[in-house]
Amino acid sequence: MANLLLKTKIHVPKPRPGLIGRKRLLERLDEGLLTGRPFALISAPAGYGKTTLVTNWLAGLDRAKAWLSLDELDNDPVRFFSYLIASLQTIDLKIGQETTRLLSGSGLLPVSAVAVTLLNEILAASQPFVLVLDDFQEIKNETIFLAVQTLLDHHPYGLHLVMITREDPALSLPRLRVRNQLTEIRLNDLRFDLAESMDFFTASAGVHLKDEEVAALEARTEGWIAGLQLAALSLRGLAGEQAAQFIKGFSGHHRYIIDFLMEEVIKRTDPCIQNFLTRTAVVDRFNAELGDLLTGESNAKTIIAQLEQANLFLIPLDSEGRWYRYHHLFAQFLRTELRKSEQICLQQQAAHWFADNDLGEEGIKYALAAGSYDLAGDLLRSQAAQVFQRGEMVTLLEWLNLLPAEGVETNPEFVGYKAWSLFLLGKSEEAVNYLQRTEGLKQENSDSLTAGRLLALRGWIANYREDPRTKEIAISAIEKLGGSDPFFLEIALLSLGHAQRKNDPMPESTATLYRAYDTSRRAGHMFTGLGALLDITMNLVIQGERRESMKLCKLGLQEYADSQGKPLPMAELLYIPLGILQYEGNNLEEARDLLEQGIRASRLLGLNRILGGDAEQTLTLIYWTLGDIQTAWDLLKEAKANTDAQAFPIIWDRYKAFEAHLLLKQGDLTGAMTWLESSTLTPSDSITSFKEILYLVLARILFRIGRLEQAWELLNNLRRFDLERGRKGRLVYVNVLSSVVLQAWGRQAEAISLMKEAVDFAAPAGYLRPFLGEGSEVRELLLAVQAAKPEFITPLLGYFSDQPKHSDPKLIPSLPASVMIEALTQRELEVLRLVAEGLSNEEIATQLYISLGTVKWHVKNIFGKLGVGSRTQAAAQARRWGLLKQGEL
Repeated sequence: MANLLLKTKIHVPKPRPGLIGRKRLLERLDEGLLTGRPFALISAPAGYGKTTLVTNWLAGLDRAKAWLSLDELDNDPVRFFSYLIASLQTIDLKIGQETTRLLSGSGLLPVSAVAVTLLNEILAASQPFVLVLDDFQEIKNETIFLAVQTLLDHHPYGLHLVMITREDPALSLPRLRVRNQLTEIRLNDLRFDLAESMDFFTASAGVHLKDEEVAALEARTEGWIAGLQLAALSLRGLAGEQAAQFIKGFSGHHRYIIDFLMEEVIKRTDPCIQNFLTRTAVVDRFNAELGDLLTGESNAKTIIAQLEQANLFLIPLDSEGRWYRYHHLFAQFLRTELRKSEQICLQQQAAHWFADNDLGEEGIKYALAAGSYDLAGDLLRSQAAQVFQRGEMVTLLEWLNLLPAEGVETNPEFVGYKAWSLFLLGKSEEAVNYLQRTEGLKQENSDSLTAGRLLALRGWIANYREDPRTKEIAISAIEKLGGSDPFFLEIALLSLGHAQRKNDPMPESTATLYRAYDTSRRAGHMFTGLGALLDITMNLVIQGERRESMKLCKLGLQEYADSQGKPLPMAELLYIPLGILQYEGNNLEEARDLLEQGIRASRLLGLNRILGGDAEQTLTLIYWTLGDIQTAWDLLKEAKANTDAQAFPIIWDRYKAFEAHLLLKQGDLTGAMTWLESSTLTPSDSITSFKEILYLVLARILFRIGRLEQAWELLNNLRRFDLERGRKGRLVYVNVLSSVVLQAWGRQAEAISLMKEAVDFAAPAGYLRPFLGEGSEVRELLLAVQAAKPEFITPLLGYFSDQPKHSDPKLIPSLPASVMIEALTQRELEVLRLVAEGLSNEEIATQLYISLGTVKWHVKNIFGKLGVGSRTQAAAQARRWGLLKQGEL
């Protein structure tokens, strides 16, 4: 974007000659800088000399300085940061290089990621400097406020931020005051006192007045500098008596005298200059060529020189004397001197001129202001692609909203841009509704690129809604996009990769994600590239390629690093999969440190709400395994509270299931059963990758309450799902749990077979946690297969003695009667006790003095109520649920 930036916005203004020295205010600014306060706020209404004060201060400052003049278009975060970086690079060209990589073509980029990256680059700046943000009152965007707050909260050494504004910004000013980090100069500070007013009229304005006349003007303007300056302009050329009469007629608060003073100034101006002033005021900036066009004359250069000499509120915007603007108050007044029809005509002329001079975005602004929608639409078609590719969604959406809705909704290109802008700005529901409303747009009216972009968005939304059409839509998008738009191709490939992960063999998903990663790297799109890399590493974990995934994480941390070799803030997200991989290998302390670092990065970047919770849930398990139960629960509670259940229901569902898993580990079967009863999951459901974790929790609960057949049915479905799709990393967990269930069911040979298979999958990649996390029953099964892989199993068995007691399933308390399908009768309890003692049906009939048929009927009822299929299972379930009295078998 560098070649499209207006250099006038980052030009440090030069102090104007003849300024009144404001020693008390300059000393206050000096004191704030020298004592290390990171922030200076100059806040007052228009016309109080805020900018003049700061430019005068900078002129005498022996320190590097950067400047950014803001306007309403800078509410687009990408545009704001692009200009901010350009300003900072006048200090040090290295500042912003990595941040620019982040900004490059990535509309999915969180602003917090940019702020953190830029913060780190400022920390490495070659020299201390002052950064001035002028006209900050134009900023209304909350994400920009958050970004600026980030800079202030961490205030990198060497940066002194000065903000000039007409109103206080939405920042934590009280906190900065308490910390003594803020220098403030406000309206009462900026007012000219009587002595300064005297100096102004005599030395600066060249108007000689009596002391009492100056005092009268100072009192009536309340030291308002613009009012005094306008009064001085009005008084020029007036004789003593005329000046006295003018001053006598000059009364009222400055809010009411502006029109009077402006009118006085204009009345005393040559008609030719009047015409120039009023007609050039319709634009925010002008040069001599545009001035000639708007006035229909050829004397703009001469008039500009006269205005500079007369100090008539003309402000140069560059050091070459090419571009100018008027003081905001003066410009506002001048525009009231034109009829509406004249303004529209001039705005149309300006729109054409800017467009013809390769300044199309300014052309759009004036075409929209004039209500020339056909012209605005034509200009927007020529500019939309590059504005969108720069990620300036706020700007693009604002333009589209200003065009008539009918004109936008019958244009496939505009529909695509609007839908994508809504989505990328976090307005996903609005984007979906808009797409549905414009669904009938005929495809033959759109080119392949436009159709591909729309399909890429539809595929992305479909993916997060678990729409079964995701794969079909993404493939169609990829075919239409070809290689013409890397960013949308990356989005479509990511959607396809996610869809393939749900139902297709994992290697297919991984291959698609690698293609997205390679496309992102070639295009320089860091955010989508890292997103693809994170997905690939998690795919490899699921596939059982733990060591390959670790290698990829480490390569990514090296590739996405700054000049000092430190991983960029975005790249620190790779600590999450790396920490999960270390956890799988039971390297708990290292895993804890990595995950804490990755979670900090995700929070700092504002991504922790959408990353799925894998990091927080794994870290919770680590704290639990290390015996820090309270920290584990606190972390889970915090992470769950930070989840947007409405926007990301699957993440919320995973947290609820994980909470039930912890309750089960803690021995709170009642709490776990509460989740089971509220869940809509059943053992016969079709499995999806997003919900596999939920089904594993369901299987564990079914096992612990003795519903072994249902648990096995579900686990067998999971096992088949994982086997067919090459999900060996997940299959280890499923096999281990399946083996434990089969052993409890009395199917020992099958249990041993599945445990051996789990070992075969886990040993090459070093997966240990699937065995250590399911309880002490696993140890006996591992002993049974130890001979198959002694080099893996023998050290693994050693870990079981280190398992904390709270994870022992034997601590699970008795099952409450409310959980049972139907309460056992007293006679059934008697029969169950004898079954547990190993008596046959005939022996039970003899002991209880009932018929053999009655015994069989009781046994059948007991099996049904306990959810079991054999006498052995019934006995085991009775012991587990505490249905037998203490001392009974």
